[in-house]
Amino acid sequence: MPRADRGGRQDGPPDPGSVAELLWRTAAEPDREARHRLSARLIVDTAVSLADAEGLGPLSMQRVAGELGCTAMALYRHVPGKDHLLAAMVDTATGRPPAPADPPGGWRAEVETWVDALWDLYLRHPWMTKAPTTGAPVGPNELAWFEALLSPLARSGLDRAELVPIATFVSGAVRDLARVATELDPAGAAAYGEVLARHLDPARFPVLCSLAGTDGFEEDEEGDVTPIVRSGVRRLLDGIEARPGPH
Repeated sequence: MPRADRGGRQDGPPDPGSVAELLWRTAAEPDREARHRLSARLIVDTAVSLADAEGLGPLSMQRVAGELGCTAMALYRHVPGKDHLLAAMVDTATGRPPAPADPPGGWRAEVETWVDALWDLYLRHPWMTKAPTTGAPVGPNELAWFEALLSPLARSGLDRAELVPIATFVSGAVRDLARVATELDPAGAAAYGEVLARHLDPARFPVLCSLAGTDGFEEDEEGDVTPIVRSGVRRLLDGIEARPGPH
């Protein structure tokens, strides 16, 4: 269990209950009130702005306190520690999921819209892909996104026992590929095919050598990962759609 030091700061991973309490309390604080007094909402919003500008590297309770013109100890009265802060930052930056089309389209189009929206979210806030994942989502925004993905998948013909694993796989794949996209060096990606051509032995890597120069193998000059995401999602949805049962 996490231990608290004399200043009330948490030492060790936070328990899900305390994280959930902070996330739901932060989401319920009115924007207007949060702007005029020190509050969890103001602390989290400030930390999100800092992470958008500087990444997670320089982020600390002291850095946020300096931005707000107070001491770090003052922050701990509202946010137990940095792990709690990071969890609240992710839930706050996540915001609300895309609304289903009106009138609603098919389940597959809804999943693809969800994936595109999550992809765009990670590209706007690249630090989110580097924030630690300490457990299942417990905040209002992340849970709303999870529900927005589970809803169309539930209409796809999947067994109920498959819904959470498939939704977790989709969201995890998008997050990890977004991390790759934000870290990828375009210059290195463009030279990938040339590097492999110099080192691959057809006897040892016959399939890789046979794919050289084909679509899906060579990186474009920008090193764009977006087609990989869309192709993978399409293939997964193809498999779900091909299953017997209602769609």
